[in-house]
Amino acid sequence: MARTTTLHGKRVRPKLSSGQKEERRARQMKLASDIASARGAYAQEARDIAQTHGRSLKWTRVQLLMGQNLRDRRRINSWNAFIRAKLREVNAGRDRGDRVKLTQFVAQNKDDLLVAYKNLTPAQQEAYNAEVQVARDTKVVIARSNPKAVSHTVSAAFANMDREWTALCAQTGLEGFYIAVRGTVEDLSEPKVFFTQKAENFVRTVLDIEPRRLALRLESWVVSGLDMPNTTKYQRPLNKLISECRALIQEELDYLLTKKKVSTNVKMNYTNYERQIVERYGVMLTGWPFSGAVRNPSKIGGRAEVEKLLDALNSETCKWVRLTDEELRARVIHNKERQARGETVYQPRRTRTIKASTTHVRTSSVCSATSADSNSD
Repeated sequence: MARTTTLHGKRVRPKLSSGQKEERRARQMKLASDIASARGAYAQEARDIAQTHGRSLKWTRVQLLMGQNLRDRRRINSWNAFIRAKLREVNAGRDRGDRVKLTQFVAQNKDDLLVAYKNLTPAQQEAYNAEVQVARDTKVVIARSNPKAVSHTVSAAFANMDREWTALCAQTGLEGFYIAVRGTVEDLSEPKVFFTQKAENFVRTVLDIEPRRLALRLESWVVSGLDMPNTTKYQRPLNKLISECRALIQEELDYLLTKKKVSTNVKMNYTNYERQIVERYGVMLTGWPFSGAVRNPSKIGGRAEVEKLLDALNSETCKWVRLTDEELRARVIHNKERQARGETVYQPRRTRTIKASTTHVRTSSVCSATSADSNSD
């Protein structure tokens, strides 16, 4: 779209119409969708390659990112292409051990090669370049671990980052630090650190550790695999698991009732769940992983059952949902039918027990009454 200029030299754009705005929005959405699709396809392709060839996903991603297709290659040099073609003509028909080396060939024929190269037409130079490009495209690159190349790439990237961070901190007065370490033991990259003066003083004073030692500790943590989940999990006490299940159920119930504008504090009722929770507030706990009614986590079984319930609550396969009016009416009718068939859906309320009042008679009163009766006799 054409730009216009105001009196003060500021460039402005004409106001877009509704159709133009919709068209621009559609292009932006299409671009975002295409980028997301490409990222998803790349991630899936990396997973497929790693699974097919028995490689780790991280190794496969490094090979894809460091490969020839994603790296910027040098532009083809016409002189190099010309020398390559002439050397190939000289070595044609010779065995591997009898071939002329490149340095020897150039040293012996330098003057003749320069004269021949100057006499080349642009079309001939393009032909030599095309041969090199075809050889590049048809060459099959063997995928192998190249930690040295990775180390060079990392060092170059962090050298630029150090300069940019130094300039940024000097211009804006920012303070901070970053630490980057290798991810596997096969990598050759050393820890990369950057500390401003105040950040370095903070690490030494507050954390009581040298900045370089902090980087080495992070490296040992990552390389040793301590950041990965441990397969031999520490078994938490059963009562802690039960308490966590109860807490999750109560927290989700409170959250859902808050959304329903219930101001009172409602405590989960496992004994009379249908009447006091489902029918009264119109919510229910779906995805209960056991047969039968919802029960107190302490009464569902042993450790295996409690861990199963805890996993279901954490993954939200067992969660609270809000019932519609139709679902609530159907639930009430179904509960009454079950109760009529003899099932214990509604627990009866406990009957109030009144303790009998006892009259305590002092011993002296009893004795005096006995003596009075004996005198009357």
